[in-house]
Amino acid sequence: MIEISRYTELSEEVRNQMNHHINDEFGHIPIVAETEWATPNWTILYYDNEQITTFYNIVIREIKIDNKQIRVGGINNVMTPKEFRGMGYASKALQETENVIFNDLDCQMGLLLCADNLIPFYEKLNWYNIECPVYFEQSSGKKLWGAQTMLLTRNGKISPDKIELNGLPW
Repeated sequence: MIEISRYTELSEEVRNQMNHHINDEFGHIPIVAETEWATPNWTILYYDNEQITTFYNIVIREIKIDNKQIRVGGINNVMTPKEFRGMGYASKALQETENVIFNDLDCQMGLLLCADNLIPFYEKLNWYNIECPVYFEQSSGKKLWGAQTMLLTRNGKISPDKIELNGLPW
């Protein structure tokens, strides 16, 4: 079962459970620990027998792609707790909620900031890696993203020259 909730309306228990998994998985990675992150707008929770088996967050934002304003669903913290990995939960959740991003949230594309080793996983789900500078804000000023960026589009692949996230990364 999939539940789509506003991030701010999640119970403290669910948020604590999510944060535990996020910190356990990503907290030791320098780029994650050293970066200020945007607060999500939405959370997708995938349940099996009342247990959260996969979740991810969505940040809705107008970004600039080659100086054009584009509404994106920024995907962050796609997470499957260790005991549920390898069972296809993340793939199912992302596939089943693709229409949410485009239709319900009225986004023109999805964008995720990605570790190198996860590119093959997302490519199987119609995401594609792009090679261009991606800029984001931090309290210390504008920064250049130092890892991979992937897009999900409905009307063919694009190859941007520059992306500005217009705020904190997700």
